[in-house]
Amino acid sequence: MTTTETESAGPRVLVTGAGSGIGEGIASVLAERGWTVAVNDIDEDRASAVAIRIGGAAVVGDVGADAEGVTRAASTMLGGLDAFVANAGIHRRSSLADATEEQLDDVYRVNLRAVVLGSRAALSCGATAIVAVSSIAALTPQMGVGLYTASKAAVSAFVGQAAVEWGPLGVRVNAVAPGMVRTAMAEPVYADADLYERRRAMVPVGRIGMPSDIGQAVAFLLSDDASYISGQTIVVDGGFTKVLIDQLPHPR
Repeated sequence: MTTTETESAGPRVLVTGAGSGIGEGIASVLAERGWTVAVNDIDEDRASAVAIRIGGAAVVGDVGADAEGVTRAASTMLGGLDAFVANAGIHRRSSLADATEEQLDDVYRVNLRAVVLGSRAALSCGATAIVAVSSIAALTPQMGVGLYTASKAAVSAFVGQAAVEWGPLGVRVNAVAPGMVRTAMAEPVYADADLYERRRAMVPVGRIGMPSDIGQAVAFLLSDDASYISGQTIVVDGGFTKVLIDQLPHPR
C-alpha cells in the first residue's frame, strides 16, 4: 500500500474506489465543498491523478484484500476521519448458475465485506457519517450479473443494521443507489447515439446521470442538513425505477 500525504484543512473523508467513475465524482464534489479527501484506488496512477487534481491525498490499496488497512492509512494521513464513503465495487458478468466460486467470492469481498470492515475501521478512526454506494440493482435485478444484485441489496441491509447499532454512538449510516450514470466504463454504451437516446428517453428527468449527481447526494448525506437521516438508501436515478412498469405492453 502506498500513500501520498496532504495537510488536512476541512473535514476529513475517505472515498474508496475514487480513481475514476462515480468515486471520482464523489471525491470531486466533496473537495469542492471544502472536504479534505483521501482518494483510494487499487490503481496508483488513477488515485494520484485524482488526488492531485482535487488537492487531496492518494491512498493506494485493494479494499477487497485489506479494507481496514486502507482506512487506517487514510486516517493516519489526514489525522483522523470525520466521514467514510464506501464506493468501491465490482461485478463479474455471469449467471448465478454458471458463476464460479472465485467470481462469487470476488464480488462478496469487494461489494460487501470491504464495506463492513471499512466502515468499522472508520468508526474507530472517529468517523460520524458513513455513506455506502449501493445500486438500483438492489431493487431491480438484471440478467447476467451473478451475485452483484444480492451484494448490493446486502449493502442496503447493512446500512440499516449499522444505523441501529451505531446511532447511539452519534454515527449516521446511509447509502445511495445510483441508476444509469455516464462513466468512462459505460461510455462504449452511450457512444451509440441511438442507444443513448433510447435510454435517456426512459428517464423522467430527461437525461442520463453524471458522477457529480451521485457526489451531490453523498455530500448531502454527509452534511449537517441530513442530521436526522440514518439507515436509508436514497435512490439517485432521475425517477427511472418508478417508470419501469410503463415498459410493459399495455392494451390499447
